[in-house]
Amino acid sequence: MLSRRTVQLTAAGASLAAGIGYATPAAAAVRYDPRTKTGFAGAADVRKAFGWSDATLTARAGALTFSHDFWTRDTYSVSCGKGTFPVRHDREFGRYELADRVVREPRRDAPAGYERSRRTTGFRITGPYAGISGTSVPPAVGDPCPEPRGTTILRLRRVSTATGWSLSVSYGTTGRVLRTGR
Repeated sequence: MLSRRTVQLTAAGASLAAGIGYATPAAAAVRYDPRTKTGFAGAADVRKAFGWSDATLTARAGALTFSHDFWTRDTYSVSCGKGTFPVRHDREFGRYELADRVVREPRRDAPAGYERSRRTTGFRITGPYAGISGTSVPPAVGDPCPEPRGTTILRLRRVSTATGWSLSVSYGTTGRVLRTGR
């Protein structure tokens, strides 16, 4: 059970993260270590992310997939023709597919031994089993400019770099972010 202080700190942290450009849903039962890519996603957080009932989550639990995305984004000040403007460049990016195990507990009113009568309480994330990553070439002087600013980049300089990660859950083609960080 979380204390009132923990909930307040979680809410304050989520507000701070949203204020700096990273949307962080309330994740009271999501515990995740981005270094080891392991943790636990509580059923309440997954239900809330999709807007599902307890019964729907229990029926679909085996078809959910978890992933860890990561990125490095550079922002450049680019001059083309008469104007200077910011350009965001995704330098490094990737995804790990995460193994998980559905955690269930018997329903109080269900007969013993029936898996379908067990309530899903969460998902134990046990680590990556596959991954892919890539890098891309940054903008350079002489490269084409975005329209209608001119024909080629005349000057540029990198003004900032940000890194981040997210833990997501997907059902079919629908995905939801459960946690983000830097």
